[in-house]
Amino acid sequence: MKRFYKVYLWLFLSVLLSFSFAGCARQSIDKTPNTEDFDSFTNRIFTTEVQKSTITLNFSLANPKEYGILDTNATLGHYTLEEMQKSLLDAENYLAALKSYDYKSLSDEQKLTYDILKEVWELETTTGDLLLYHEVLGPTTGLQAQLPVLLAEYNFYTKDDINTYLDLLPLLYDYFGEICAFEKEKSDAGLFMSDKVVDNILDQCKTFIENKDNNYLIEIFNDKIDAFQGLSALEVRTYKAANKDAVFTSIIPAYELLITTLTDLKGTGTNNGGLSHFEKGKEYYEYLLTANTGSSRSVKELKELLDTSITTNLMKLNSIMGKDPDVYDAVMNITYSLTDPTEILEYLKTAIKKDFPACPEVNYSVKYVHESLQEHLSPAMYLIPAIDNYKENIIYINNNPDYDLQQIFNTLAHEGYPGHLYQAVYFRDKNPAPIRSLLDFGGYAEGWATYVEYYSYHLTDFSPDVADFLEANMAANMALYCKLDIGINYDGWTLSETADYLNSFGITDKSTIEVLYTTMIEEPALYPQYGIGYLEFMNLKETAKDALRDKFEIKSFHQFLLDIGPAPFDIIAQRMDTWMKKQ
Repeated sequence: MKRFYKVYLWLFLSVLLSFSFAGCARQSIDKTPNTEDFDSFTNRIFTTEVQKSTITLNFSLANPKEYGILDTNATLGHYTLEEMQKSLLDAENYLAALKSYDYKSLSDEQKLTYDILKEVWELETTTGDLLLYHEVLGPTTGLQAQLPVLLAEYNFYTKDDINTYLDLLPLLYDYFGEICAFEKEKSDAGLFMSDKVVDNILDQCKTFIENKDNNYLIEIFNDKIDAFQGLSALEVRTYKAANKDAVFTSIIPAYELLITTLTDLKGTGTNNGGLSHFEKGKEYYEYLLTANTGSSRSVKELKELLDTSITTNLMKLNSIMGKDPDVYDAVMNITYSLTDPTEILEYLKTAIKKDFPACPEVNYSVKYVHESLQEHLSPAMYLIPAIDNYKENIIYINNNPDYDLQQIFNTLAHEGYPGHLYQAVYFRDKNPAPIRSLLDFGGYAEGWATYVEYYSYHLTDFSPDVADFLEANMAANMALYCKLDIGINYDGWTLSETADYLNSFGITDKSTIEVLYTTMIEEPALYPQYGIGYLEFMNLKETAKDALRDKFEIKSFHQFLLDIGPAPFDIIAQRMDTWMKKQ
C-alpha cells in the first residue's frame, strides 16, 4: 500500500512496557522524606521495570550488573487484561508513595523527576474503564511491525546475550497468544478494529514470513554471529542452527497465529470510523491525545491552536509568493546538493553548532530496512541507545520506492542532527535519573524532531524565500493532518465530512482522501505527537522571545529545552519561567 503521508518512527519500547509501571509498588517502600531516599525510590522503580521485558533490558542497559541487576531469566512480560488491571492498582499505590515525599526538601533535578512521575501516574490512573480500548497492533507503530527490527538489533555485548536471545525467541508464540486473546476480548466487547486495518496488518505479517528459508531474522543473526569475536567454529554453527530452528518453530508460527486470529475476527468490528463512534471512544481519545502529545490543552484549545497554525502558514505562503512569484516553481524543482546519508549527517553536525549547544562525539551507523519490511515501515527510524552505551547509534532508512528519498536531507535532520540522535545523546550525557529513560513522551521527542526538521530547510543552499516556503508548507500540512486526526477520532467525521473539509483546502483526489481517512483510524493520535508537539515548542519559543526581547538567544533557548529533557509541556513551561528570569 502506498502511503500518502510521511511519518518518522522514533523507535521506542513502550509497547513492551505498556501498563507495567508501578509494578514494584508491592515492595516495602521507605517513605522517609530526604533526597537520598528519593533517589533510591526512583532507582528501585527503574531496576524493577526494566527487567519486566528482556528486550527492554537489552535496549536500556549494556551493563545491567552496574545497576544491581544480576542474572535474569528471559521474558517478554505479559499482555493481558488482568496484568493491566493489576498495574493500575499498583499505580495508585505508587502515586501515594510518591506524594509522601517532602517536595521542598528535594533538589531541583529531583523535583523535576517528581513532577514528571506524578503527572504520568495521575494520567494513567484515569484509564481504569478504558483498558480494552488499548491497541498493541497497528500498521506503522504496532508491535508486529516493530518487533522484527527490535530482534534484528538486539545487542550482543557478550556471549550470554546471545544465549539469552535464543532463550527469548521460543517465548514469542505464547506472547502473541496473549495478544490474540486480548483481541478476542476486544471483539466480544464490540471494540475490534475495522476490516481495512485488519487487511493492512495481515498483509504486513504475510510479507514478513513469506520467504521462510531466507527470513530476515535468519540472515541478520548469521551476520551478527559471524562478526562476533571469540566464538569457535562449532559455536558459530550451533548458534546459527538454534536461531534458524527458533525462527521456524516460534517466530513464524507466532505470526501465523496472529494471521489466523485476525482472519477469524475480521468482520466482527462494529466501527469503520474513528474512536468517537465507540461508547467511550471520545474519552479514550482524550487520554491518548494527552499521553501522546504531552500537552495539557483541551481538545477545543488544540483545535484552535491547529486552526491558527493552518491560517498563519497559508498566509505566509501567499505572502512569499506575492513577493517572489517564481518561488513556487523553484520549490517544485528543488534539488539537494548532498544526497549521501553519511555526508549529510557530517555536514549537519557542523552546521548546527551556531544555534545548538555542543553534543558529545558519538558513533552512528546508517542501515537500510530489509525488503520484507519496507512496505509498512516508516521512511526512517532512529533506535534509542542504551543509557550506558549511548555513543553507539543506529539510523534506519527505508528504500521503499514509494517514499521520496530525494529529500533525505531533512529526514536525516529529523532522525540524526539536530533531531532524535542529537537530542537522545545530549540528554543521556547529562546522566539523568535512570527512570526517565523508561518514560515515553512522544510529543517532546517527535515535536522536537519535527521542529528541527523544519529548521533544517534553512541549513541548505536554498534561498531564504524557498526555505521559508518549505517550512510554512510543511507546518500547514502537519497541522491539517492533526486537525483530521481530531475531527475523525473525536468529532466523528465520516468519510464524506472529511472530504468536505479537505475540499475546502483544494484537496479533491478521492484516493488521497480515503488514504488519509483510513490512516487516522488505523493509529489515532499518532500525527498529533509530531504536529502538536511541534506547535508546543513553537509556542514556548514565541513566549520566550516576547518576554526576553533583545535578550533572547536561540542557542540558549535550545539548551534550556535539551537540558530539561523529555517531559510534559506544562512542566517545561513552568521551568521556562524560572529560566527566563535568569536571562
